Amino acid sequence: MLDILRNLKKNYPLTFYFTIFIIIIILINKISKPFLEQAKFEKRTVPDFIEKVYGKENLEDYKKVLQEQGVPFRYEKFVEFAEQERLGDFTIVTSMGNRCNKNDNSKCFLPDGGNDEIWIFGGSTAFGYGVKNNETISAYLENILNNEFKVINFGNAFYWSTQERILLSNLLTKYEKPSKIIFINGINEFAKYYKYDESALSQSIRDNINKSSRSKLIDYLNGRINRLNFVRLINEKFFKKDDNQQLLINNEEIDQMVNLYLKNQKIIKGISSEFNIDLIQILQPAPIYEDSYSSSNIPEDFKWHNDKDLNYQKVKSGYKRYLNKISDNVIDLSRFKITEPMYIDGVHYSPQFNFKIAEKISKIILN
Repeated sequence: MLDILRNLKKNYPLTFYFTIFIIIIILINKISKPFLEQAKFEKRTVPDFIEKVYGKENLEDYKKVLQEQGVPFRYEKFVEFAEQERLGDFTIVTSMGNRCNKNDNSKCFLPDGGNDEIWIFGGSTAFGYGVKNNETISAYLENILNNEFKVINFGNAFYWSTQERILLSNLLTKYEKPSKIIFINGINEFAKYYKYDESALSQSIRDNINKSSRSKLIDYLNGRINRLNFVRLINEKFFKKDDNQQLLINNEEIDQMVNLYLKNQKIIKGISSEFNIDLIQILQPAPIYEDSYSSSNIPEDFKWHNDKDLNYQKVKSGYKRYLNKISDNVIDLSRFKITEPMYIDGVHYSPQFNFKIAEKISKIILN
């Protein structure tokens, strides 16, 4: 090996030094990993966090759950992106875009429409981030209804009512209408670090179309570099946002978010009426109240009760303004709580909370 390096240095010095540089980067990147796991955004995957939130007996299962759910999105026409198709032990997403309700791929239902189907729409809480296939709201609802309905989970991370409305329209052009459609949303209407009327990836798609090939290459390389463990560690330790900075809520933007949410709900209601589909629209539980985390085991720095978190402030303000205008046909579960653990991180629901939400929905359906 040393002879190869010596010959390389003598005959191809540029190649030699470039190779040494790459080896050093790889080593630094590997060494940085344990330190990075102490940063908040990596803590979810370390054993101490999983044991605290899920229990010691579930350590390996939920470690795999979190690994299976940390994958990139795929392109989906009109809605811009969607959950990647995958076949994991505890996270199965079909080629049709719905998440399975079982931990057995052979028992997954594909959407087809018809009077025996219920379609559920929402963001990552509806999808079931942080829980197994059989611990989502959709899975529990299917079981509570004694499998009289196939409950199809069309939840997607970051989705909000505009994308959910478009997805519903897309599905109705492909399949027969279902018996019922259920929308579980609210948080993603307001918790946005991007423009209020765009998706989480709109800017990336726009840049990809508008930018030159050279700019795209620079952005790609910059993105890859920023994903390196030691670069992420440096950013976390030395370039972290100042927690003491003054946060300013744009009330005009919040009002625009509220109005857009109301309009989307109205359009969805019109579609369901025209297609003669039973509609249930739910304002989802949100951890914006003082007792939201009272029963949860999540570490303190994962709790979203932070007046210095802009998205927390947006959701808190947005819910307050929306509740002043909420339609009579929308079910308000914003303050719904249970005595068991409700959250497995800042915003995503525990298996126990998903079950209780499913119970609530089943009573609405059966009544």
